[in-house]
Amino acid sequence: MSGRRNLSGHQGLGGHHDIRGGQDLHSHTIYCDGKGTPEEMARGAIGKGCASFGFSGHSYADFDAKHTMSVEDTQRYISDVTGLREKYADEIEIFLGIEQEYYAGPPAPGFDFVIGAVHYIKNKYGHICVDYGEQGQKRSVDEHFGGDYYSFARAYFETVAEMMRGTGVDVVAHFDLITKYNTGGKLFDETHPRYRSAAVDAMDDILKKHRLFEVNTGAMYRLSKPEPYPSLFLLKELSARGGEVILSSDSHDAESICYRFGDMHELLKNCGFKYTKRLTQSGFVDVAL
Repeated sequence: MSGRRNLSGHQGLGGHHDIRGGQDLHSHTIYCDGKGTPEEMARGAIGKGCASFGFSGHSYADFDAKHTMSVEDTQRYISDVTGLREKYADEIEIFLGIEQEYYAGPPAPGFDFVIGAVHYIKNKYGHICVDYGEQGQKRSVDEHFGGDYYSFARAYFETVAEMMRGTGVDVVAHFDLITKYNTGGKLFDETHPRYRSAAVDAMDDILKKHRLFEVNTGAMYRLSKPEPYPSLFLLKELSARGGEVILSSDSHDAESICYRFGDMHELLKNCGFKYTKRLTQSGFVDVAL
């Protein structure tokens, strides 16, 4: 496979969405901040019973060398994944993707899919990381927003909406990432009107041109977060607005691949969704829940 998919189709795959035989497109390896080699991740996906699996290493960002792939490692990553696609062709379909950080520039050509992510917001002082530890986030809010979490939320969600206006990404990553350390509302109130209006305004802006959001269980696995990204409230809002979803584990090790996807199927049905999306050779198609 080469180049990007034709993503405009709204095809269907009938039948119940079985967990085994499914797909997980969001994963990381030792080339960025993951723990497994590409081959370990591919074999992990095979062991989980995936019919297809996507790699999505963090795109190079010169302001975050610790968590992103270097220019050299990006080429090694592409080479490794391309080789694994051939090596395991009889066992699993492998897609080569990238998680593109908004402020890292436009996506490079040649990937099968691009996940669009915002881990930073930017002001005159530089790039402010939104998810680098609970204390790091709190310190950023204190220093740059006068301790006002709702101004911070507005700036974050406006950046997510801005990312989706013209970058050509396929999937919105972890839409409400700023809630990563907010279990139990210990940092801010997610029912507050200012928070909810910031999130829903961004969602409405994105949906003018783009419909596909990931339902990401990564923080459920790593931090015992009780809900995925987006939260239950936001998933209901997304469903009511005609948005679409694709499941992802944001896995950083092989064990977390497809984490709690069965539970997510039930949650999505309860939120009003009728199908999830799956990437195929001809683009994203519908898979009935």
